[in-house]
Amino acid sequence: MAVNVGVGSWIERRARIAPERVALIHGERASTYEELAARVRRVAGALRGLGVSRGDRVAWLGPNHPAFLESLFASGLLGAALAPANHLLDASQIRSVLEDVEPTVLVANGPVDPASVPHSIAHRIAVARPQEGWIGLDHLVDESADEPAEASVDLHDLCLLPHTSGTTGTPKGIMLTHANLTWNVLNFLSCADFRSGDVTVAVAPFFRVGGTGVNVLPVLFQGGTVVVPADGGPATLLRLIARHRVTVGFGNPDSLQAMADSEEWAGTDLSSIRFIVTGGAPVPERLIRRYLERGVSLLQGYGLSEAGPLALMLDPEHALEKLGSAGTPPLLVDTRIELPNGTTAAAGQTGELLVRGPNVMTGYWRRPHATAKALSPDGWLRTGDAARSDTDGYIWIVDRMADAFESGGHIVHPGDVERVLLEHPSVADAAAVPVDGAGIHAMVVRTPGTETTGDEIIAFARERLAPHQAPAAVTFVDRLPRSSVGKLLRADLRAVATGGG
Repeated sequence: MAVNVGVGSWIERRARIAPERVALIHGERASTYEELAARVRRVAGALRGLGVSRGDRVAWLGPNHPAFLESLFASGLLGAALAPANHLLDASQIRSVLEDVEPTVLVANGPVDPASVPHSIAHRIAVARPQEGWIGLDHLVDESADEPAEASVDLHDLCLLPHTSGTTGTPKGIMLTHANLTWNVLNFLSCADFRSGDVTVAVAPFFRVGGTGVNVLPVLFQGGTVVVPADGGPATLLRLIARHRVTVGFGNPDSLQAMADSEEWAGTDLSSIRFIVTGGAPVPERLIRRYLERGVSLLQGYGLSEAGPLALMLDPEHALEKLGSAGTPPLLVDTRIELPNGTTAAAGQTGELLVRGPNVMTGYWRRPHATAKALSPDGWLRTGDAARSDTDGYIWIVDRMADAFESGGHIVHPGDVERVLLEHPSVADAAAVPVDGAGIHAMVVRTPGTETTGDEIIAFARERLAPHQAPAAVTFVDRLPRSSVGKLLRADLRAVATGGG
């Protein structure tokens, strides 16, 4: 008899326990666990009818939609893996990712540029309004029998195959097994108070591991409700929070700031929220305090796709005392900060953060050399992030190791400079950029309604930083280039600082 102990079985198992509990909400449609389980079985049957079997890949392309989760769980029932591609990339990049994973089937939400789809993908499924040559998902589901899948799925089988962002090179496929995703959920349960009756909103893109791994899968694992919005605008999110009495959330600092700046902020009832997980970029103290004023705790954390994604979490009790820290490891994660000579850093020393645990990927898809470079034989993942810890074991993420530069004969990590600049009340966002022969250049976004000068910013920094860290010049800008998860795009910054953009 086939036994499935993977992620794909979660909905079926929840449906046996609490069939009438609401699992997904999208617009005016709410699906119970019983209804979702039946839908997932039918999607699995449709995929099986198109030739999907154990070990195959099912690709996803497009913005968030419940069909992504249906495809994830259905693929898991068949022993196949879901391979989401970033629909925000250009057509050639999308095509490259799809060629890399060689999917049997492509499922897409929204219009698709034909140039982005390899001819080798014979079966193309459209969530809505099929283009020529595409099959409608609902049509396939209607034609599929509601029968259980008979595939045996082990925890060590491949479940999810997302790709890195590609900002530091060609996107690489990240192999996450059913075990990786399951242990990630258990790590979250060890450091955040997820409950069976929780309601969350899926804000982050599903094509990123954080889009599912931070709040969506933990809530579904516990038998809670996930609201999938039609759009991610701050006003829409605030209305959904109030309407559905959302209890837990996730968002990068940019999205949380956008909600706090929304006209609907003051009038929205946030009393149902117990906590919101945030990360991906430094969290300003004023943002933490603004949410605390509304009774909402922000849980700062750190993760990366290769770790499924959770690696560190800061408990709310220490949010202000350890301001800027990403916290400590959850129960089943080990961390180590390594100096360039291979020794372990002492408290206060900056080195590369290494992470180990059952949540860490098995490797990069078809890239053995990249895998060997990132993963040690005994399981340590090199994150590429510079970090330091204090004497209490709390860890600060400084920035990327590759972003360090020399100034005044010393190594400078720009994140150290930026954190000090953000302490200035007139600075809403900041970046530090090296300029050849001109020292450090600060790019600053003013806080709305405030006035300050470059000389004031420089004087403020010099009082708090070592001479080799203090900026020599300041440029005020309307915004800084950031990725969809809030990370600074430093290559773009350098172009602006040197007059190239």
